[in-house]
Amino acid sequence: MSRNKIVQDTDSDALLSKVSAESAGYYHDPLLKLFLPSNVDHGDVHKLPLFNRGTYVRVMAVSRLIDRFLSTPGTEKKQIISLGAGSDTRPFHLLPKHGPNLVYHELDFAVSARRKAELVAEHAVLHSAVAGPVEYDIHAPEPPHRRRRRSPPRLFVSSREPPSQSGSGPRHLHSSGGGNTPAEQRHSPSPGRHPPHGFETPLKSPSYYIHGVDLRQLMTPASLQLPGIDFSLPTLLVSECCLCYLEPDASDAVLAAFVKAFTTTASASSPLNQLGIVSYEPFSSDDQFGKVMIHNLAIRGISIPTMMAFPTLQAQVSRLRGLGFKATAAGDLKYVHDAWVEGDEMQRIDRLEMLDEREEFDLLVAHYGIYWGSTTPESDKAGYKFEGTFEAWNDFPRQI
Repeated sequence: MSRNKIVQDTDSDALLSKVSAESAGYYHDPLLKLFLPSNVDHGDVHKLPLFNRGTYVRVMAVSRLIDRFLSTPGTEKKQIISLGAGSDTRPFHLLPKHGPNLVYHELDFAVSARRKAELVAEHAVLHSAVAGPVEYDIHAPEPPHRRRRRSPPRLFVSSREPPSQSGSGPRHLHSSGGGNTPAEQRHSPSPGRHPPHGFETPLKSPSYYIHGVDLRQLMTPASLQLPGIDFSLPTLLVSECCLCYLEPDASDAVLAAFVKAFTTTASASSPLNQLGIVSYEPFSSDDQFGKVMIHNLAIRGISIPTMMAFPTLQAQVSRLRGLGFKATAAGDLKYVHDAWVEGDEMQRIDRLEMLDEREEFDLLVAHYGIYWGSTTPESDKAGYKFEGTFEAWNDFPRQI
């Protein structure tokens, strides 16, 4: 099995973990079951309580940080770019809530991007969450040796006209044109700059884009010129166990490209470089438990290079600050569990399942970190504060 396929399959693991935690009552997300394979019933997905609670803490922490970013006072439009989004349901909850004030981009391998676009086209509850018009282009490209006789089939529908719900899947039609200007024309790449070779955008709308691209191709600001990305908007990068699968030099190059792309768009009227990041990654702690984690992952063919390259919370924080995220904070999931989950909520989740393996839970989640940072300048060198769009993050307890 190729390394790309192994990494893609980790999304299935994450999906099953979320389904299990949702079924146990930790949170409510009825959309998750739409992403399960047809031969898997969501009621049959069960994981141990320590895994369910760990998944809950991860989902809760990332969601709270994103919600605070989006709820900053003002009507300013904001942008989210989710790296390795996979089966994440978050855009279908956030887009209806924030309407025209949010543009959401998801980047993943082309095969994963096409699969997600197909699901959006097939399920009215997903399609209706996306403000139209929506354009789908979900046919795999023809091999280079095969002559192309016609343009790739497309489906172009308004938000009021959901795609076909027939068992054969969505019908593919060429865009009818009309008075609507496709979103990719309004946000086309700058002259002389082109998206990376081989990229696809199987779903485009004014508010939501799914891009199929290998992140290792996104190592320069020019390569980030994907349809719809607006470098003048306050933007949040989200990486949940994504960049950690790249070699450290490659993941650093991707982050540096984003920082540079947003820095060069700063102007006198908007001098702050409004780019933030929320990242979730495991780390080894240079201890025996971390070594066992790495060994168990290797048995499955999974390699996470950053676990050893950045083995502690502080190492990851120093890395992000060195890449330009000047104000960066972090906490491992054990700290976040204890410091972010309030009394009533803690009592609620305690009643869901008996956590007999508390020591094992603490040990496990102490090897996963949540990191949040922004490139806006620090206002207090002795005890930094987030500024501008990310000011609300100052309310979160931080371990570092």
